[in-house]
Amino acid sequence: MYTNRFTLHPLLIALPLAAPLFTLADEAKTLTPEQHIERVEVVYKRSSVTSEITEDAEKLMAMPGAMGDPLRAAFALPGVVAAGGSMSAPAVRGSSPDDNIFEVDFMPAGYIFHDFGSSIFNRHLIQDFQLYSAGYGASYSNVTGAVFDVSLRNPKYQPIKTTIDLTMFNAGVFAEGQATENSAFYFSARKSTLPLFFKEGEELEDEDGELSGIIVNEAPDDHDYQGKWVWDINDNNTLSVNFTGAEDSAAAGFNERADLAQKTPEFQGDARFTKKFNSQSVIWDHYGRSLYLKAGIGVLNNNEKLSYGKRATLSDGYFEEADIQQLSFKTHASYRFNPEHRVLADFAYYDKETQYRYDTFLYVCTELDADCDLTKRERITGVQSIEHDSAVAALAHVWTPNSSWQTEIGAQFHYLDYSDESLVTPRVAVDYFVTPQSTVSFKVGRYNREQDAGDIMPQVGNPKLKPQQADHITLGFEQQLADEWSWSVETYYKTMRDLPLAIAENATDAALLYSNDVEGKAYGIDILVNKNKTTNWYGWIALSAAKSERTDLRQQVTRDYFADTPLVFNAVLQYEINELWQIGVNFTARSGQAYTPIIGVRENPDFAGRFLPVYGEPFSKRHDLYHRLDIRAERKTDWFGLDGKVIIELMNAYNQKNTASIDLDYDKVKSVQDLYIKEDEDDFGLRPSIGYSFSF
Repeated sequence: MYTNRFTLHPLLIALPLAAPLFTLADEAKTLTPEQHIERVEVVYKRSSVTSEITEDAEKLMAMPGAMGDPLRAAFALPGVVAAGGSMSAPAVRGSSPDDNIFEVDFMPAGYIFHDFGSSIFNRHLIQDFQLYSAGYGASYSNVTGAVFDVSLRNPKYQPIKTTIDLTMFNAGVFAEGQATENSAFYFSARKSTLPLFFKEGEELEDEDGELSGIIVNEAPDDHDYQGKWVWDINDNNTLSVNFTGAEDSAAAGFNERADLAQKTPEFQGDARFTKKFNSQSVIWDHYGRSLYLKAGIGVLNNNEKLSYGKRATLSDGYFEEADIQQLSFKTHASYRFNPEHRVLADFAYYDKETQYRYDTFLYVCTELDADCDLTKRERITGVQSIEHDSAVAALAHVWTPNSSWQTEIGAQFHYLDYSDESLVTPRVAVDYFVTPQSTVSFKVGRYNREQDAGDIMPQVGNPKLKPQQADHITLGFEQQLADEWSWSVETYYKTMRDLPLAIAENATDAALLYSNDVEGKAYGIDILVNKNKTTNWYGWIALSAAKSERTDLRQQVTRDYFADTPLVFNAVLQYEINELWQIGVNFTARSGQAYTPIIGVRENPDFAGRFLPVYGEPFSKRHDLYHRLDIRAERKTDWFGLDGKVIIELMNAYNQKNTASIDLDYDKVKSVQDLYIKEDEDDFGLRPSIGYSFSF
């Protein structure tokens, strides 16, 4: 499995909503005393528009297996797969997980998924979640894959209310209420309960009950927090202050029995991994009769650190640490000239600095390499820092000539200071409304993103690498049916170029480390049948057929992409039994993950008596079909006079053993003739969970 060496790996285990809400009032009339009736005027705060969760986000939040997390539920949507196992980052429509961007309330996010399964957001915060898989408009920049656009809801004007969530895997508190006559707030904090399942100092057992050589120094842990304060300045303006943060950590010792230490002896000893970020932003919204304007400024600090191989008597070990500081300025404007013409304008500037401190080995690898551990070169030590600012300007025109057609034609200008490059990318979308219930959509666009910092930083990368680029084409049809049924089908075709290639150590230009000699292609079809809730049930079925591949232009060799998943099937059903009980099921099946077969054993040239795998054709084999069933039951309660909810989940209900990866069985390999293979399972097997949530 591919591991991005600069995004430190834990080796230890839509366009903003801008619809104004008007004050509702009856016009006064001249009435006789007999005709006089009392007039009731209903007044809403403008921020109340987005204080309630959308129906689509609510459906995702209740999905079995997601543990109340609408972002984790995104893996049940068409075209989304976990790249390298169910706990991994999302790969969307054949693109790399690194090609995605995550925006939260209009601003860039550090990361939105914890390393141990859930997203960083309390389920009470999500107002809406939009996944743009391909062909999105000119407002989004520095992205060639998918856009995850998360809108946190605004706080409610109500007496302060506190909600406590207790589950087997995390605990959280959420408080919300009115602060002043024209302002409201909320605050959320959550903490993982995983440390309760581990005993510090114990040596873990493997799947066969044998000691694994991994000692728990600090149990896997994570926590997160979010807060928002909204001030309704007047009928046309609101100001919001947002802050959010998260941290993941774990620490372990690897003795001579650990597979990792046997394969890569440098890792024997103590290791620790931490990943964290915090961000703050201020956002102003202006609602006019024809103009909607959004402007914001945000600060983002992101840090990842991995230390390993530390031994009390032999070595201080090795470490890698990346620190990213980013200041973001963004504006978005929408101006409607008349019912037919609307203009969208965006501007953004990102002041970004990445610092990399390291005492480690140089690993020159990309997603085309089967095993980055085998690309190790010399030991390197140093501190580096790069400034890679960027500026974005975009303009789009939306034209609705009649009830049958709508077009959006736009372009984006993107300047990258580090490489001193300017790119102009056009984007077009056309909707044809065959009937009021049926729509044909066509989108085409060009997209680009800066290379990962580790690939363009001096000494560990190639500063001359050009930005990655991609072209998207999509064609789709959607139809609304009776009784809240709907279905859609969309085909897509993506081409990618200027992707990084790790240059072989014996090549004449090996000193460059990386080149732009990789192209990619992805194409497929996504089908979705959806039933919204009308009486007591809702659900959806999603089927995706896809192909994703990469071409090494130096060798003129085309191979399947490591996250290529030809078939994915998801079926979700949620049924309300009565006013107290509801139950849901989620069945997932997908083609087995691509992997590189091990065809032999060779001696480790750096350590006598140790052995390394010999690989065959990269990503030429597949594991068996992946499938699992998740079940969720929910019951409302009023225990002790408190509104509450009991949630029972059974993940991987029939305990399916899905394979995630293969490697040598190092305990059995004693010579180059000993080809013993061991499979590691995905997930945690059958996993029950019970939780209780109550408010006061």
